[in-house]
Amino acid sequence: MAAKKLFEGEQCLIQTVDKKIILTTHRLMKSGFSWAKPRKNSIMLEDIVTWEIKQTGTPLYLGLSIAMALTAYFDNSFALFSGFFLILYLMTRYRKIHIRTHDSVMVLPMDVVEESSGINVLIDTVRVAQRDRLEQLKKQMPVAA
Repeated sequence: MAAKKLFEGEQCLIQTVDKKIILTTHRLMKSGFSWAKPRKNSIMLEDIVTWEIKQTGTPLYLGLSIAMALTAYFDNSFALFSGFFLILYLMTRYRKIHIRTHDSVMVLPMDVVEESSGINVLIDTVRVAQRDRLEQLKKQMPVAA
């Protein structure tokens, strides 16, 4: 499936079992599902600036929890709703890898890599591929005389 969409001279290095994340010699590709159409996102390896591992959650649940806690002054039953929304907020928090480029951010889910050592392997593999890509680009640049 991924072989049809590769650039000339590009090779697939690693991919997940479900083929949602694919690392090639030129870019990092992520595909997702939308009801309207499939979403595909890719970034070139030479454009990657930084990596961050962040906790993300739905702030709506936290806001509802705080609002219900404030209304518990009027009726004690709102304290249960406050606890319910607080539990929802804590349950929807996930660790995700945020890959930043100069103009965009790609968010990779951590459920792809279950162990912390697997995260390091993924990041190291992308760094090695990025270094190789930059060296390849330097060799292709014409020398101005």
